[in-house]
Amino acid sequence: MVVRTPENLEVSYELSGAGTRAAAYLVDVALMSLLLSVFQNLIVAFATPLPPEFLPYVAAILGIVAFISFNSYFILFELLWSGQSPGKRMVGIRVVKSGGFALSVTDSLLRNLLRAVDFLPVGYGVGLVSLLTTRSCQRIGDLVAGTLVVYQEQAASDSLFSTKAVEAAALPLAIVKLGSLPQKLVETCDEFLRTRGEMAPKYRQQIASDLLKLVETLSELAPASHQSDEAFLAAVVSQCGQIPQGS
Repeated sequence: MVVRTPENLEVSYELSGAGTRAAAYLVDVALMSLLLSVFQNLIVAFATPLPPEFLPYVAAILGIVAFISFNSYFILFELLWSGQSPGKRMVGIRVVKSGGFALSVTDSLLRNLLRAVDFLPVGYGVGLVSLLTTRSCQRIGDLVAGTLVVYQEQAASDSLFSTKAVEAAALPLAIVKLGSLPQKLVETCDEFLRTRGEMAPKYRQQIASDLLKLVETLSELAPASHQSDEAFLAAVVSQCGQIPQGS
């Protein structure tokens, strides 16, 4: 799937299919069942001494705990782990908002509360049909929330604010090369660095790569070895801010 960003850049995603999503779900169900059994056993142990007339209330509490645990498990992990649950992390996929943005609380609530609809009539019947028939491999919860499940690509994690690539050049030469960069491009790099935390990792990585190519083409400056794209862009923006007007 290819998405065109407001910056007129094309970002491609490899969509996760039904098989990979099923494998992630089975891992999550196994872990969730283990955690749920611990809570339920504690409740049963606490309720054992109670009179028989309290048993219906205990059963109701167990049902409520199971419902809340089932939904909160996915919602909490997706929000804390940027669209990943333990199962998704194990198989290398994550949930993103259509367009590559990170999930919001509303997105996660919608896609997970509608899991009950996807499960109908049994064994994820509706959800499986939706996954196999929609263009972007989305279940009902994904369609309503506007989310996609995509394969995860690790973003580089070098020191973001390293400036060695630019400082390595002789100062007059660096000023000349950086001065050849259009102000609009420097502003776009600065905007990207300030908003990158809101982007899904692959979206963020691909935009950084495209911006770096533009900077390299226009200034002939290149990153130092082992320096990430984002670290280089941060160095360029920092150094451009130190160039006197008219240089």
